[in-house]
Amino acid sequence: MSKLEEILALVRSINADEFQEQITYGDSLDDVHTELLYLSKKIESKKNRTNVIIDQISECYSGDFFSFLPISDAQDELDVFCMGFNTYIEELKEVMVSKSLLETINIKLVEEKERSEHLAKARDQFLSSMSHEIRTPLNGILVFTDLLLNNASLDSEGKKQLDYIKMSGDILLVIINDILDLAKIESGEITLFVKPFDLSKLTQLIHDTFLDKIEKKRIDFKISIDKKVPTILNGDSIRVSQILFNLISNAIKFTDVRGKIRLKIKFEDEEDDFYLIKIIIQDSGIGIPTDKLETIFNPFTQVSDNNARRYGGTGLGLTIIKKIIAIMNGKIRVKSKIDVGTKFTVTLPFAKSDYYLSGSELYIEKSKPIIEVDESKRIKVLLAEDNRINQILVQKVLSKFNLECITVANGKLAVQAVIEGDFDIVLMDIMMPIMDGYEASTAIRNLEDNTKKNIPIIALSAVVTGAVVEICNSVGINRYVSKPFEPEELYRIIIELVHE
Repeated sequence: MSKLEEILALVRSINADEFQEQITYGDSLDDVHTELLYLSKKIESKKNRTNVIIDQISECYSGDFFSFLPISDAQDELDVFCMGFNTYIEELKEVMVSKSLLETINIKLVEEKERSEHLAKARDQFLSSMSHEIRTPLNGILVFTDLLLNNASLDSEGKKQLDYIKMSGDILLVIINDILDLAKIESGEITLFVKPFDLSKLTQLIHDTFLDKIEKKRIDFKISIDKKVPTILNGDSIRVSQILFNLISNAIKFTDVRGKIRLKIKFEDEEDDFYLIKIIIQDSGIGIPTDKLETIFNPFTQVSDNNARRYGGTGLGLTIIKKIIAIMNGKIRVKSKIDVGTKFTVTLPFAKSDYYLSGSELYIEKSKPIIEVDESKRIKVLLAEDNRINQILVQKVLSKFNLECITVANGKLAVQAVIEGDFDIVLMDIMMPIMDGYEASTAIRNLEDNTKKNIPIIALSAVVTGAVVEICNSVGINRYVSKPFEPEELYRIIIELVHE
């Protein structure tokens, strides 16, 4: 065998073993050349593929775990290696995806927690803003009405109309409070302000409020009051008004033209400290299905969507009054029959002496000590208030008690007035431009002059969210009075703090 034939046989053997290929079949120099060219190209291709594999494996160490190695048509040992490596990458990918999914879930949970906290903060800010925006004008309505009611020249008809405004405003205030702080009423953390009132007069006022609707529907509406019911009862007249207002409103709403409504007030029982009074409101209205009687006290619930569209309402009224009645240690029952009518029976205890309820507990109110006022020295009050109507209102209220009142429109001016002036007490609104009440109170408490830095401060604000009192205490505010305020109560607190 010639040298040429040996070289050709060797090259053909390599190609056959390595690449399972035999390119030529002759014994010429051209055959050797062809076989060597083929071998050279195959080796060069394998070298290039090996370099690509090495580069991609190196990238795995840099964090790119999910790059698959290329598979060629050669189906050689490099391809077998690449297929094995790719299988490993698939398994690794599943593990990494699971880990990534877990991390994503954790991130989502953190985001949801932050979102919930943000929503809670936004809700508090919204309630605070809504409380301020609604209660501020309501403060003007109610307190100016009080001032007008004390006008001796007012005739009986004018007084009656103002009584309607006052009662409607009081009920609106209570409803606003309940809606803005429904969680508070659900937990029973509401205070019942109790003083003597005439239940008969109150009932008649509420009836007269609905007189136009009663006459328009030609409803036969009759009121009967047991002679044993005391003329004057001690209780929270506003909450009692709210209960009567809601139940009478519903009775009129769901009673057809020429229907009947009966309001009966009965003396139920007498105990050592209480009178038990039963209030019955019965109508000849559309009635409530038996299976719905248990749900009518649930929030945002009406008997049917059709009723909601036809008669309107928020679906909160019965929910709120049931909770109020429970806090007053009373009971409410309902009986109803479709197309016959509905009967609500409310039983309430009324104390024989002055008291107030906080939550569901009973407290006997001790008489407050009488504070002697030095008539020779007129108390000078600084009012920080940005609402012009409320400025006029507070000035009129305080002038009635012979108090001098100077007003400023924001917290910054209040601090400046305390520094430059001589005041006995500060009435501080909370939400004001430039500098709010919290910032202004903090600045006053940081003054160097001991007399000025310790001046009594009363927060007089329409913001009634739960955190307000706590924040007031933290910045050195002595007392918190919510708008709308009772003029006599504000005067008493002013005298008490100035006296101290």
